[in-house]
Amino acid sequence: MAQTTTSTLQYSLPSEHIVVAVVQEARPFNVCAPLVLNEFQPAGEGKTWQKVVLPTTAAASVSEGSDITAAARTTTRVYTEIAEVGLSTELTKLAEETSRLANQVILWAESQGRAIAQKVTADICALFPDLNGASAIGTTDTNIAVSDFVEAMYTLDSADAPGQRRCVLHPRQVADLFTALTGSGAIYQNLPELIRSGLLPEGQPSAGFAGHLFGIPVYQTTEVDLANGSADRCGAMFVEEAMAFVQLRPITVEYDYDASKRAREIVVTAAYGVCEVIDGYGVPIVTDA
Repeated sequence: MAQTTTSTLQYSLPSEHIVVAVVQEARPFNVCAPLVLNEFQPAGEGKTWQKVVLPTTAAASVSEGSDITAAARTTTRVYTEIAEVGLSTELTKLAEETSRLANQVILWAESQGRAIAQKVTADICALFPDLNGASAIGTTDTNIAVSDFVEAMYTLDSADAPGQRRCVLHPRQVADLFTALTGSGAIYQNLPELIRSGLLPEGQPSAGFAGHLFGIPVYQTTEVDLANGSADRCGAMFVEEAMAFVQLRPITVEYDYDASKRAREIVVTAAYGVCEVIDGYGVPIVTDA
């Protein structure tokens, strides 16, 4: 009869608890992924994910009883290559035995999960500068102004970008926006107020959430890229369909004990890709760093 022993518990049971702990720890650092189109690449379908994008068309009036002439429609394709990211830590048995830190394996795995979450956010932020044909709102070496925020809104409205707009900025940009709003009479509410009043849109994640301005949720992350020789930061305003985050393998935790080395290897990985989907559905916001 198979038995559950201290050995099997040591090497199998903790891994499930570790995965849950790592995902919970990583979530607050994964600011951008929940804000874009989320897709999954099925196992066995290769490393290239692709999506067909339909062209924008316009309807016209037709006369009763008349044939409607078919319009030529040419689709385009966007794609991304799935790649792995990960970290590995080798923790000696002596380190585990002598350290005062409890739950050594979980702590190291959580730290590595945070790093992967930040990497996902950084990869999505790296797409910002190319949105809207690389035509940005804002002025180099100049603090963000409320008018920049409004101009970004107008740009998306002019592109008929569908759905909830959202804005991701560097904390420096958010701080400057707060300053610009001082005494302006604009409505800017923080997260606790939104939760109490029930105004937080259903399904909107709280990671990095700084508040709403003109009905648009604003998020902040230090992963927003530098621009113009490090003089500026390049945030963005966009709708979900502007970019995509494609997962093949979500955050996965594996570990193994090597008796001859008296060391435990802790490996955390993920496999994903990111890409721009519809260029006009997002706009960069470049302002002073």
